[in-house]
Amino acid sequence: MERRVMVGRAGPLADLGHLLAAAFDGRGRSAVVLGEPGMGKTTLAEALADQATDAGATVAWGWCSAAGVPPFWPWRTIFRELAPQHRLAAERQAGTAADGLGVLRGDAGARARLFVTVVDTLQQVSADRPVVIVMEDLQWVDSASLLLLRQVVDALPGLRVLLVATCRDEPVESGDEVLAVVRELPTAVQRIRLDGLELDEVAELVARGLGHAATDELAAMVHGRTGGNPFFVREVSRLLAARPPTAGVPEGVREVLARRIARVSQDCQRVLEIAAVAGNGAEVTLVSAVSEAPVGVELLEEAATARLLAGPPVDGRMYFTHDLVREVLDASLGAARRAALHRALAEQLETTTTDEDDAAGEIARHWSAAFGPDATERAATWALRAARAARSRMGYEQAADSYRIALRGKDIERTKVMLELGEAQMYAGDLDGARQTFAQTADVARRNGRASHLAMAALGLGTGLGGFEVPQYDELQLDLLSEALASLPDRDGGLRAAVLGRLSLAYAGTDREGERLELARSAVAMAERVGNPCVEAGALAAYCDAVAGPGQVDERSVAAGRMLAVAERGHDSPCQLLARRLRLMALMERGDWPAVDAEIDAFSRTSDRVMLPLYAWYVPLWRGARALMSGDFETALRYADDAEAIGLRAGSANAVLMVSTLRLWTDRTAGVLQASHVAAVEELIRTASESTVAMAMGASYFAAAGDPQKSRRFFDRLMGRGLDAIPDDCEWLEGMWHAGDAAIALDRADVAQDVVRRLAPYEELWVVDGIGGGVMGTTAHILGRLAAYLGDTGEARRLLANAVTAYEGANAVPWRTMAEKDLAAIGVAVRPATRVEGMFRPDGRTWRVRWRDGEASVPDSKGMHDLSVLLRRPGEPVHVLDLVAAAGGPARTAAGGDTGPMLDSTARAAYKRRVAELEEAVAEAEREGASDRVPTLTEERDFLVRELAAAYGLAGRVRTTGDQGERARKAVAMRIATAIKAIRAVHPALARHLELAVSTGRFCVYRPEENATWHT
Repeated sequence: MERRVMVGRAGPLADLGHLLAAAFDGRGRSAVVLGEPGMGKTTLAEALADQATDAGATVAWGWCSAAGVPPFWPWRTIFRELAPQHRLAAERQAGTAADGLGVLRGDAGARARLFVTVVDTLQQVSADRPVVIVMEDLQWVDSASLLLLRQVVDALPGLRVLLVATCRDEPVESGDEVLAVVRELPTAVQRIRLDGLELDEVAELVARGLGHAATDELAAMVHGRTGGNPFFVREVSRLLAARPPTAGVPEGVREVLARRIARVSQDCQRVLEIAAVAGNGAEVTLVSAVSEAPVGVELLEEAATARLLAGPPVDGRMYFTHDLVREVLDASLGAARRAALHRALAEQLETTTTDEDDAAGEIARHWSAAFGPDATERAATWALRAARAARSRMGYEQAADSYRIALRGKDIERTKVMLELGEAQMYAGDLDGARQTFAQTADVARRNGRASHLAMAALGLGTGLGGFEVPQYDELQLDLLSEALASLPDRDGGLRAAVLGRLSLAYAGTDREGERLELARSAVAMAERVGNPCVEAGALAAYCDAVAGPGQVDERSVAAGRMLAVAERGHDSPCQLLARRLRLMALMERGDWPAVDAEIDAFSRTSDRVMLPLYAWYVPLWRGARALMSGDFETALRYADDAEAIGLRAGSANAVLMVSTLRLWTDRTAGVLQASHVAAVEELIRTASESTVAMAMGASYFAAAGDPQKSRRFFDRLMGRGLDAIPDDCEWLEGMWHAGDAAIALDRADVAQDVVRRLAPYEELWVVDGIGGGVMGTTAHILGRLAAYLGDTGEARRLLANAVTAYEGANAVPWRTMAEKDLAAIGVAVRPATRVEGMFRPDGRTWRVRWRDGEASVPDSKGMHDLSVLLRRPGEPVHVLDLVAAAGGPARTAAGGDTGPMLDSTARAAYKRRVAELEEAVAEAEREGASDRVPTLTEERDFLVRELAAAYGLAGRVRTTGDQGERARKAVAMRIATAIKAIRAVHPALARHLELAVSTGRFCVYRPEENATWHT
């Protein structure tokens, strides 16, 4: 929660002092200090830094800049000060494909490794003494640095680190995007807002500047002019002290600073003007070169004395007291003078820079503000270089900005650069912006006769070659794909195969649905002949989608497996993820839930390595669906929130739809049908108004919500199209489920009979919503309900009993309860007439246990105590720390601290060195054509990356073996397993019951298959 505090009071510094104390105790914290320019943010940070230094902490400063610096710039300055031996640099990226198709590919695995390295280094440095990091001017943070900031914030609770950022939040000064930056910070970051001074505080500050008390009229005038801004007040006070009060108060801070600047020498002013155009943090050597005279110590001291510079240069760079100083200096220059300085700075940087990739953004910025016939082209050249350097370092957001500057040039390969811009936007999560760019690229490519670039733009509309998220009912995409296919040479080629496959996907739900399968088969065959793994994987994805109906689940599973093998051969992580998604859907339909969980874990490992929101949101979505199946509705909704947050960063339309689906199915399964949920259903249906599945869902949902009139309206629309109109794809089973459910509710026996006829061949399959946003149970269950409605009691009994068996095997608690109720409704007893009584009672050093007809004695153990607690609280999740306390361990609030990381620093360093060696070995093998060595090397590399990832928790936090919840989870799971093993030796029936009924994790729960009463 954001708290407003006043400058001049002890509140802000006291708040930061509390956070500092927590960091000293090993409970890292973070805060952002907000306020308009001059409100005292830096002063507060300096006071904290002094306090931390006095207490023995290491303090490191970093500055964000709007001056076109490279990605991760503030972190580089921090680590130069914090750990000079550590070079903050992105790791090597995989090269693009030789045929040019790689422009729509991306591998952000290096970004994940970079983030792990940063957190690891902070852990090492803070082990000896606490660390305070101050990051100034967060409003100008580049997107890559912001992502890293989020990772570090999440890792702080396990580190002796305090991170404090200062940020302008005045929209007039910095724009609305500043507030967006702050809003997107994790909630763990404490917000401290610095507001203006009250009248009495202004009077006190003015008195300090004057050296005597200020009159009420003077204090009121200064307060009115400055709004209580401490910086403005101080500057006005100094001016009043230097001149008689009759001279009046300046009209604004800009005038105050202009007068202040005018008091320094001409030589000093010239140096400051160059530094202002160069940007805050300009190198002294650069300013000297442009001024054509050495910048001596005396000039720097003069500027510092006048409070225009913060002090002596830091690492050879000049920093202004406040960026408003730089703004006033820059604004005071005429257009011609400013442009001339930009040109001089650009020319000097071109001749002196030693790392052109690092300096490219800064040089491009200067050229873009310079005059001259060559300025635009030179700006474009350097901007293109900056964009590609930023992209190679995973700075996709910054790359997109540089690409836009590059596109102002005339001498660039325009369509190629536009394609690269679209790719950068896509990986930055700006899917709408990427779509616009690809559409514009297609227009340019068409005019220039560039068929290949037209095709790549058309493919870009569906997130690149693999087609991870292809929009449906998209006329623009269809038109461009058809045009691209007609424009490409009528012979085998990678692009032609890719376009064929994408057309197969794009025809879904159109009047050309019947052409999809043949197009997909042609695409797969051509891709095989061409030998392009990435294109072949995309073609196989199209084939899987063309055979997405329930009758081809086995065929689809085989094709997805083949796609995964092809994608792994081509080292194509996005296609690997798509293959796993397709295979996971087939496994869900089959009801192979252990394999589903394994596939989710495998998807998660690859997604963590790629580290892009476009892929990451699926993991919490699927885990939410699995939590829903077990009846853990709270966890399901928590996962839905996680998936939504990630999906919004990705700009994914699928994420919005699937998260809504998960929430709705969770609420419906829990029996919570509120007005807000009904509104959400209506919104979902509106987004797919012509979808027969949406019509069926509306009929089913509103019937369950007790609104038969609205239900019948949707049902009649559906039947106006007919059940044949429900497409035979991944939503066919879902559509039939909804139609059957609505038919029962609305008493439409004719429709119920038709649904039974259509569903009968698939009674063994599970009904899954879309791409895993919800599970509706088995087809046997809806068939059993339909049979009972139609009066076929024998068939209903058989089908519902099969459903109960399937649910028991899957631990699908809510659905098993529903199926048992459906059986009871037709007179079938599914539970014993009386409750089963059991005994689980301590008896000295043993436990007496009884279940059904068997009784036995089991040795005492902590696991027996855990089980006793769970048996007394059936259906109630119990936290593992409470179980530890109940068994004689420490109370939950007093459980101990860390015992160290899962991988110590030496092991992590060795792992990372080996990963770097393997990266080089893979590159060398690929250069030498030794393809037989590549799989072995990549397998070892990926294993080590997984091990490193496992050593870090959510968002990069170092996992310690001493995490009390994690330690307890492992200990309790082992204790319970050991206890059940001991029970099995003397009472197998009770052991089987407990194995099925007891679930372990951070929360453990006993959910018995039968009504049971325990004597404990």
